[in-house]
Amino acid sequence: MDNEQKLVSGEAWREFCDRLKMAGDRLLEDDFPAGAADRAEGYRHLGRLLMQGWLEQVEFCGRDFPVMYRHNDDVMRWGGPNVDNTYWRAHVSAEHSYQVTGWLPPGSMFVVQSAHGEMHQNRLGITAERSSDDFAVEPDGSFSFIASAIPHDGNWLPIDEHTDHISVREYNVDWGVDEPGRFSIQRLGSEGQHPSPLDPGDLSDGLDRAMTWADDALGFWNQWMERSRKAAPPNEFYGPRSVPGGADAIGYGGCSYELAPDEAMIVTCDVPDAQYWSFMIYSYAWFESLDFANRTVSLNNAQIAVDPDGRFRIVVAHHDPGVQNWLDTEGRLEALITFRWVLSSTMPTPEAQVVPFSELDRHLPDFVTRLTPDQRAAQITTRRQSRALRFRC
Repeated sequence: MDNEQKLVSGEAWREFCDRLKMAGDRLLEDDFPAGAADRAEGYRHLGRLLMQGWLEQVEFCGRDFPVMYRHNDDVMRWGGPNVDNTYWRAHVSAEHSYQVTGWLPPGSMFVVQSAHGEMHQNRLGITAERSSDDFAVEPDGSFSFIASAIPHDGNWLPIDEHTDHISVREYNVDWGVDEPGRFSIQRLGSEGQHPSPLDPGDLSDGLDRAMTWADDALGFWNQWMERSRKAAPPNEFYGPRSVPGGADAIGYGGCSYELAPDEAMIVTCDVPDAQYWSFMIYSYAWFESLDFANRTVSLNNAQIAVDPDGRFRIVVAHHDPGVQNWLDTEGRLEALITFRWVLSSTMPTPEAQVVPFSELDRHLPDFVTRLTPDQRAAQITTRRQSRALRFRC
């Protein structure tokens, strides 16, 4: 039975649903957490992966008429997304040349890669990487670059016969000020043309690819998080390094924290000489970002108060410690903290100290910046507004 017949007969859809049921059953196995809250997060995570796989493999998989679509946003969270990034992606082919146009707000930046495959499918490769610093950007923030296998004068992103997508990390650092950028793509020579109608055989194949994408991600990121636990002893940071599948311009490090309900962690570090840097918390098993609109589960260089001694201190705690630099755990007794140094000439490794929450003030310098409850509420309001501006407008 060919793909079209499988779709018309309903077989392709039944296979898709059967595989989704099997993926749900996979969450019941011993290598996934078994608590009620964990199960709820697991099923939600699977649904999010399926939404992402559907976008990747059904809605936006065309290379003749590509769309620069947003992914890994405030809902579809997978693979440890940076909550300060707006992620954009478009599917491409070396058979064609493309023009990407857009606009950046003042002071913003992006990193763009031509790539193929996915980390969670063990076939990710990077053809080329550029940042907005490498491209000529007009005074009004507008820019344009060509993505092609044929060399091009000016702003050019190389692609090759292996490249299947372009990936953009747009950095939104000052949540109270930054507007989101804009990105669009067009295949050169497609002017005045339009895509063909939906092909039944292509949809049949897309159902299979979408479910494979989600199924592979479900197991891969669970195993990734287990390996992250072993990268260093609990409550100890490991140093920054580039990660396969990440950008060469980014140094990643982290810490698997374990904190009792009455404990807190003080993170102390030198300020990196970086264009951007941040700390954020991720859930175990799913490697999802947490509720960044309603809690301070992430902090970046525009949000972190640097102390008069040239260092900064972050308090990781289950309750508000009354300091500006608070990483809110959402009450999770264990999770992963990841830091990022982007386009940085220095790579410091943070130090961690676990103390009783009731004794925090004894371990913090007097000059640490404090926040009142009203100031904390205003901070959260800004985060909510930024989420709406970036993802819901």
